[in-house]
Amino acid sequence: MILRKIFLFVILTAGVNLFSQTIPENFSLGKFKNVFVKTSGKNAKLTAVVVNPKNSKCPISNFVTDIFFSGDTVWFGTGSGLMRTTDRFNSFDYYIESEPFGTDDVAGLNVKDRVFVAATAISELIDGENVATGTGIKVSTDYGRSWNSYPQPMDGLTDTVVTYGLNNIHALPVVVPQQNLSYDIAISRTKGDTLNYTIWITSFAGGLRKSTDYGVSWQRVLLPPDDLDSIYTGGVYNFVLNPNINLNHRLFSVVAVNDSTLLAGSANGINISRDWGVSWRKYNFQNSGSGTNRVSGNFVVKFHVQKYGSREVWWAASRKANDNNEVDALSYSTNNGYSWEYTLGGYRPNGISSKDSIVFGYTDGGMWRANFGKFDWSKPSLIADPVSKDLCRSSSFYSGNYINDTLYFGSADGMLRTKLTVSPWSSPWKIFRACGNLTSTSETYAAPNPFSPNNEVTRLFFKTSKPVSKVTIKIFDFGMNPVRTVIQNATRTNNDVNFAIWDGRNDDGYIPANAVYFYRIEVDDETPFWGKVILMK
Repeated sequence: MILRKIFLFVILTAGVNLFSQTIPENFSLGKFKNVFVKTSGKNAKLTAVVVNPKNSKCPISNFVTDIFFSGDTVWFGTGSGLMRTTDRFNSFDYYIESEPFGTDDVAGLNVKDRVFVAATAISELIDGENVATGTGIKVSTDYGRSWNSYPQPMDGLTDTVVTYGLNNIHALPVVVPQQNLSYDIAISRTKGDTLNYTIWITSFAGGLRKSTDYGVSWQRVLLPPDDLDSIYTGGVYNFVLNPNINLNHRLFSVVAVNDSTLLAGSANGINISRDWGVSWRKYNFQNSGSGTNRVSGNFVVKFHVQKYGSREVWWAASRKANDNNEVDALSYSTNNGYSWEYTLGGYRPNGISSKDSIVFGYTDGGMWRANFGKFDWSKPSLIADPVSKDLCRSSSFYSGNYINDTLYFGSADGMLRTKLTVSPWSSPWKIFRACGNLTSTSETYAAPNPFSPNNEVTRLFFKTSKPVSKVTIKIFDFGMNPVRTVIQNATRTNNDVNFAIWDGRNDDGYIPANAVYFYRIEVDDETPFWGKVILMK
C-alpha cells in the first residue's frame, strides 16, 4: 500500500468557544494544507527552570478547569495558566508570564506523587478562524518546584509507519501544533521500572502518545480504527493511523485506572487497555448495548474513577458525536469497563468527580449531584456568597475536588466552595473571584469592560478603608443623567477589595443604548470617586 504524504494542518469547520484551547468544544477537522513546521526543539528547556510564581490574594482567572491536591498544596488549571494555593486558599500563586509558561493557557494538567505535568495552548487566528494550538508540555519531577519545557509533540516528515506486532501500520505524520494540543494527561508507573513514571497525553489530531523519559521523547500509541472494535499485537491489520479518516484517532481524554489499565476517550468512543497500553478494546454507542445500557455518546471528553467501600465505578463524560441517536450524558461502568450504562441525559457534560458514594456531574447545563445507584440528580437553585453578595452566573462547570467535607468546584464564573451536607446544596457558598490590584481607596475598575448585558454582568471593584462601611454606587450616562442605582447605603464588612454587580439595566429594567457610562462610588462621608464602563449589546 502506498500512502500519499499529506501533512496535517487542521482548521475548525465550525465556530469555537473562547476557551476552545482549554476545553474540547468540537471534534471536527477541516481541510488539510501542506504546511510544515520544523520540530527542532523550539522552546525546549532541557535544564529545569526553578519557577518563582507571583502571589495574589485572588485567583488569576474566573475560568477554572482542573483542581488537583498534592499534600497541603492545591493546583489549578485556569484560563490564565497554572495556579496554586499553599495557604488554604488565603492567597494564590500564579505562573502566567513566568518562564517556561509564558502567557499560554493550560489545556491539560495532572499530578501524581512527585510528577506534575501541564500542557499549554493558545488560540491562533488563521484565515479568520480561531484555531486551538498546542504550545508544549511542561514537566516537573520535584513536586512543582522546577519545570522542564518541551515543544508540542509532533512527528517528522518521514514518520509514516508505526510498528505494531508484525504489522507496519501506515501513519499520517502530524507535523504542526494547530489542533494538536493536549487536552488531558495521565501518569502511571512505567512497566518493568515502577520507580519511574510514564506520561500519557491525548492531543486531538495528535492522538494518544506516551513518554517514558518525562517528556524528552514521545511515542505514538496505536488505537483501533473506526471499523474495528479491538486490536492486539497478534492480529493482522491493514488500516491507516490517520485522524482525518478515523474519529477514533482524534483523542481528548485519558485516565490511568491503575498502572496497567488505561482508558482513552476519542470522537469514536472509549478505548480500554489492560496491558499497559498495548492492546485495546473500544466501546461506543453503536457496539456497547441498547437503550440506556450503553455508552451514551462517542465524543468522550473526560474520565473519572469513583472509589468507595469495595466499589469502583468508571465514569466518562460522553457527548453526542455523529449519530443523531447518541445522547449527551454521563456513562458509567461498575464491572471494569466490560459493560456500560448512562445517566443524567440531555446535558452536555464536561467532567465528573465524586466524594464517597456521591457523584458530581459538570455540564453546560449546571452542576449536578446524586447518590450513586439512586441517581437522584439535583443542582443548586442559586449559588450566592452571603459575605461578598456575589453570584455565580454561569451554567458551565468543569471540575471538582474535596478536602474532608469541604467541596471545591471550577466553573466559567469563579471557583466555588461549600460543605458536603446530607441535604443537597444546603450549605453556604464562598465564591473565589479574580480581582485586580487596588492600591488606594480612590481607585476603581470594572470587569469585564466592555461588557454585553445580554449574556454577562460587569463587576465594579473598589476598596474601603474601614472594617464596616456604607456604600452607594450610581450609574450615569454621558450627559450625567442618572441611569441606575446599583446599591444604596449597602453595608460592606471588608476593609479590602469589594465589588458590586451591574447587570447593564437602568432603574426601569431596560438595557440602555450602547455607550460609555460613568459610575460614582460613595463610601460613608468620604470624597466620592468615579469610574467608567462601556456597555455593548
